[in-house]
Amino acid sequence: MERLRKLCLSLALMLSCLSWTTSFNLDIDEPYVFSGPKGSYFGFSVDFFQPDAKSDILIGAPRANTSSASTVVERGAVYTCPWQKSSDCTQVQFDNTDDRKNNEGLQMEFKSNQWFGATVRSHGEHILVSVILNPTLHIQKYNM
Repeated sequence: MERLRKLCLSLALMLSCLSWTTSFNLDIDEPYVFSGPKGSYFGFSVDFFQPDAKSDILIGAPRANTSSASTVVERGAVYTCPWQKSSDCTQVQFDNTDDRKNNEGLQMEFKSNQWFGATVRSHGEHILVSVILNPTLHIQKYNM
């Protein structure tokens, strides 16, 4: 009975804190609004980026299609947007190559639906971006 009481108390405490952590905005009177490609999950991850004494915002869009002609679908992308200006964001160029294949022509990389940009972090002029691979892996048996 005591265990159930502690569980209920913990749950009530967590639920009361939930309303405080649902969202935030730095400036509610004059917000800056950025937008990206439709259906790309633009804004899934956000971080401040400060290269060369200027301030930008890094925005992840893990379901974005890259602008290059490629066989990779929904590779994901990261955009940099100027801070304190509601203007166009620029896609940061990372890897725009197709999936690599080995000497026998077997696919070695699976870049489609990898959720590139699901997490973005920066430190100075360095950017760290995570990739979450599609949970449906195609495993191929190799004969030796």
